[in-house]
Amino acid sequence: MPIESVMLTARVTWDSDRFVAKVDQLPLECDGESVEEAQDHLIQMMRSWIEENDGTDTLEELLADAGFPDVSEDTELQLEFVD
Repeated sequence: MPIESVMLTARVTWDSDRFVAKVDQLPLECDGESVEEAQDHLIQMMRSWIEENDGTDTLEELLADAGFPDVSEDTELQLEFVD
């Protein structure tokens, strides 16, 4: 049975001279001059990543490899920023 929704976790950390936002379960990473900018860039990147892979088996395969084996094209992806 397919999962209805998946909550992906993201974190923003300070790295020398910039803020870096990363999704814990996926190889998605962006940076910015502020926490908000790094978060905004990551959200935009994630949307683009979903659009590029939507409707293909690639999205389901990548999410299965990240620990979400029962996703389908109807599964809602959510991104939560934590400390």
